[in-house]
Amino acid sequence: MGNRLNGIEQRARMVSTVKAPRTARERVEPDRRAPRKRFRPLRRVSDTFLKLLYRYTHSSAYRHNERLACGVKIERDTEGRLCGMTIRGHRLTVVNSSLTLPLDGAGECHLIAAGPSVNDIDYSALPMPCTMGVNGAIALQDLQGVQFDYYTIIDSGFVRNRPDLVDRVISQPLTLFAPPLVLWHIAQRFSPEHIRCRVFLLDDVRFPAGRRAVPPERLRSTWSPSTLALFDTREALGFSLDVRHGLMDGCTVAYSGLQVVVSLGFRRIFLHGVDLTDAQRTPRFYERTADMQPSTLDRDFKDFIEPSFRNASALLRRRGVEVYNLSVQSALAEDIFPKVLWRSLVTGDAPDMAERGGCSMAWRTSDHEF
Repeated sequence: MGNRLNGIEQRARMVSTVKAPRTARERVEPDRRAPRKRFRPLRRVSDTFLKLLYRYTHSSAYRHNERLACGVKIERDTEGRLCGMTIRGHRLTVVNSSLTLPLDGAGECHLIAAGPSVNDIDYSALPMPCTMGVNGAIALQDLQGVQFDYYTIIDSGFVRNRPDLVDRVISQPLTLFAPPLVLWHIAQRFSPEHIRCRVFLLDDVRFPAGRRAVPPERLRSTWSPSTLALFDTREALGFSLDVRHGLMDGCTVAYSGLQVVVSLGFRRIFLHGVDLTDAQRTPRFYERTADMQPSTLDRDFKDFIEPSFRNASALLRRRGVEVYNLSVQSALAEDIFPKVLWRSLVTGDAPDMAERGGCSMAWRTSDHEF
């Protein structure tokens, strides 16, 4: 009996030491059950108490600030624009005051989202003078070696669900555009010293950080047309022309990223992975069906996403900004943004631009230390 048990134990040890080879997708997705920074039970109780206290001592017009009541200090300049943020006594290094918009020499930029059509592109063959990623696009680094100059994260749910990908973003020498609430969630999971990227604080035009919400009917009187193009007052649809004053919500991070890229001064923009098709049942390019994040794109497409992009396309054409969609199966129609095959950018069949340009040399990733 003893010899039999010893044999079983030996086989168990042998099996435990043999690991199946990891696929490329598995290498992109480390164990999400082990975030870098563990929540402290006492701090969680304290945060919950402060959130509830804020909720019951402020009107519903301030409800969007309840998380920021937990050890957060927001700073604004003389024009009311965000310029600083402190979380639990640690002051973030932000570039809002030092970044002059538009950038000098900004020409072409590729805005990469997470739709599955991204898997159809061979990025080793595609020239990209400058890149902006949103949410999970960072997974392309392992899959295809894509490097990013700029990044936008506006969804705190993405931070909660994919801290492994957020970790990749904040540890790189890029410029991250994110609202204070997203940065608060990041700070709950990572130590301040772990945030090695540059940070640009994004405000929300309707729900400014630390301030009272702005009713839709007051948007036109609050913001000048040079700062905010308002498409629909009742539905609060619009497009920010200067992200130093905030963003308009388009119910998708790709729309926020487009506002950032336009504010940076890029004149020719290519959209990657902006598929917006059957998103509730279709995994993002870095996901499997079993571990998909929830999505509201299908629900919001007709009333918010499609009209936001449609109005933005007309606005940008009038301002001389070219936008092309590399997702031929995108739910955005051809008359919103012209659809082009990514191979046409390699073969030279894409629309010409006399001066393609790229990232301003003052803010190129390669010109900055961590």
